[in-house]
Amino acid sequence: MAPLQKRALYSLLIGLVLAISLIVVFVTRDINTFHTDQGFRLIVDALWIGVPLAYLIVVNLNLRKPGQIDERDKLIMERAPRIQFLAIVISLAVWVIALTEIYWNQGQVPIVFLTLIFMSTFIVGTLAQSLGILIGYWRGG
Repeated sequence: MAPLQKRALYSLLIGLVLAISLIVVFVTRDINTFHTDQGFRLIVDALWIGVPLAYLIVVNLNLRKPGQIDERDKLIMERAPRIQFLAIVISLAVWVIALTEIYWNQGQVPIVFLTLIFMSTFIVGTLAQSLGILIGYWRGG
């Protein structure tokens, strides 16, 4: 397994654990208390900052060593944003459809979801970057 591939796999696994943790926090707590419960906000902030930070540490910082990446790795990293873009668009579409259906009768979506949409887009983008790298290796570069 290539060094970049290992880093992308580790980053994806760490990111998935953090993302699942974030989902569990929101499922077990009342989402309407997000803006009034400081402990809730701190837990969520720690989790959503943890995903891109894990990616930065595991993938990007280790790639700064000379000779760590070759032409194949560069090509894979150039193609990975395609997966990232698709994942972000799909996640935004899911948010729009789900929130429209859930809050249709109320005529408005609670403002807390703006924060959640931003955080989830950021997390999905980070996870999809790692996934894009792995897909690039599985396809053979």
